[in-house]
Amino acid sequence: MEAIVKRFYTAFLAVGLITLIGSSTPALGQSAKPFKVLYLSDISNHGEKALIRTRATKSHVAAIQAEINGDRALVSQLRAMNIQIRNIIGADRAMNGGMIYYVR
Repeated sequence: MEAIVKRFYTAFLAVGLITLIGSSTPALGQSAKPFKVLYLSDISNHGEKALIRTRATKSHVAAIQAEINGDRALVSQLRAMNIQIRNIIGADRAMNGGMIYYVR
């Protein structure tokens, strides 16, 4: 049980650290909402990956993708980065108010 708590805590700290030191992707269109894209394959912390995958239930992923699809400017920005909306499986709000999207 202690190992699980340590892994969760490590993942929680890693997400916070990424949020603090990560720079937001500048808006490319008319959307003023900053965002950052992280690919699961680029995340080296196994606890963080596991946490993201655990939260990626069908209903949660569908809600995230529906919200993205409701913002035309965001969809355009993601497409310009060659990111398919169907591959986005998670999202977190960064401390700066922007979003972090996790792509499988």
